[in-house]
Amino acid sequence: MKSKIRSVIERLFQNYAQRLLRYMGVTVVNTIVGQTVLFVFHAVIGLPGMIANACAVAISTIPAYLLSRNYVWEQPKGDHSVGGEIAPFWMLAFAGLALSTAVVGVVDGIFGGTWSVQIANASAYGTLWIVRFLVIEHLLWGDSVEDDPKETSNQEKFTG
Repeated sequence: MKSKIRSVIERLFQNYAQRLLRYMGVTVVNTIVGQTVLFVFHAVIGLPGMIANACAVAISTIPAYLLSRNYVWEQPKGDHSVGGEIAPFWMLAFAGLALSTAVVGVVDGIFGGTWSVQIANASAYGTLWIVRFLVIEHLLWGDSVEDDPKETSNQEKFTG
């Protein structure tokens, strides 16, 4: 039983480690961009937390999409499919927007202040991080990457 568990863990590491590390890097960049824009809109310009958060998400989704598509999932350069790539990616981003905006609105109403708004935003996005990776991996770009025939035969041995 332990060897099967070890085999599953090794296979998951082989299949996802590099992509997950790249996804973490994109997340760091996106967090810096999003939190900076949120800070500017809320603390400097003085927009209410919910509006500042919506603007920050809308702006930070653009580099997140481009970095995810090109760096994490290494999609070919060229045309971007609106229905097959852009719309699903933005739907995930705006699901995060809805959740984070609701959380930010509640926290801003209770506590106020820039730090509480930023912590609320980061916490809401943190809860969706793995879900987004899995959805993008299995429904958007991950399945479009061709499998190595040697990997496929090993997977068949593993599952068969």
